[in-house]
Amino acid sequence: MSNMLRSPEIGKRPYVVRNERDVDTVKDKLHTLAPFVEVSSVTGEGLDVLRNLLFSLPKRRHHQKKIGRPFEFLVENIFNVPGVGPVVSGFVNAGKLDIGDIVYIGPLDDGSFVKTTTKSAHVARINVSHITAGQDATIALSLNKEQRKILRNGMVVVAKDEATSTVTFEAEICIMRGEGATIRENYCTMVHILNIKQAARIVAIEVIHAGSNSTMTSVATFDGAGIENEDETILRAGSIAKVRFQFQKRPEHVRKGMRM
Repeated sequence: MSNMLRSPEIGKRPYVVRNERDVDTVKDKLHTLAPFVEVSSVTGEGLDVLRNLLFSLPKRRHHQKKIGRPFEFLVENIFNVPGVGPVVSGFVNAGKLDIGDIVYIGPLDDGSFVKTTTKSAHVARINVSHITAGQDATIALSLNKEQRKILRNGMVVVAKDEATSTVTFEAEICIMRGEGATIRENYCTMVHILNIKQAARIVAIEVIHAGSNSTMTSVATFDGAGIENEDETILRAGSIAKVRFQFQKRPEHVRKGMRM
């Protein structure tokens, strides 16, 4: 782990945190230091230091700045409450929603969205008249029996203008150091983009920074009529590249800037 952190691709120095003084030292230098905390799940030693370090870390995201953006709710769980109907729980990633507003939930398997109305909302089990960015909330939606069947984890509840979906997307990735990390076109992996979890296949690779083991190699391919050679980019540990992914099952709501 220490060698990986010191590599040119990451460029951080490991720093062992043992007491409150170390916490004060590292909390404002996370751009250069990588804190290590030794803890014991048997005796509990080190848990107080870990807790203090976590609570002293600066906020990485300021959701109050995203209230002015279009509404976006990440669906993480789905419930069917007797007398209420379908209820979705998740995180308000952006914007503001008032009860009674018209929203769109999706995408479905064909990439479309379902138009619906919010009946009620709860934050920390308290009924509220609106929800805003940065809150964990539940929303009751007005859907018929057939529409309830299409609900799934990984969907989003958005305003009309944001009801878009895609099968392909581009992302800049860094291959961490490790054994057996070899990536090429047609490589399939599970991608996690906020609340989205789906298998995706690599369809194109553009190298930004080649690691020490990255290569452009000539491989033999069989086209049905004969064997021919073609160049293929292979990414290994230490590489940074722009990669185009293709979802394998259904379209998803992906926009520019989402963390992967």
